[in-house]
Amino acid sequence: MSKNISPKTRFSNTTYWLVALAFFYTGFHLTEIGYMNVEWFTRSGCMVIVLGVWASLGVVFKEKVLVQKISWKRNQAFAKSKFRILKGKNHPSLGETEISEINSNHDKELAEHLQHLRMSIGALEVSLLISGTLVWGFGDILLKFI
Repeated sequence: MSKNISPKTRFSNTTYWLVALAFFYTGFHLTEIGYMNVEWFTRSGCMVIVLGVWASLGVVFKEKVLVQKISWKRNQAFAKSKFRILKGKNHPSLGETEISEINSNHDKELAEHLQHLRMSIGALEVSLLISGTLVWGFGDILLKFI
């Protein structure tokens, strides 16, 4: 498996960050115009934290789909192996080694995909949560410097 971030993950991460930046900009703008005389920039940090939590929930669903997809591929490989054995093309003892190889390949592929998913989305979650927390906690001070 490639160590590069997939285009789908890159698009998803970019989308989350664009939404986060839109929250920050909207909060900054509402604070600058004094809408309802409230500090909106710090509240935008809270919304970015919610976005980070939402991204982490997405990982749970993506993991489930990924596990199902790879298990389906393993079951297809099992079916092909069983068909070959039943057709008499392979000796039954070869079927056991083939099943072991299929399971080994499945476990390796699943581990690689899950690690990639957790690393790419994990970095997004952490960056959203940290930046949102900093703006939420210190946004009023940041505005004084801007």
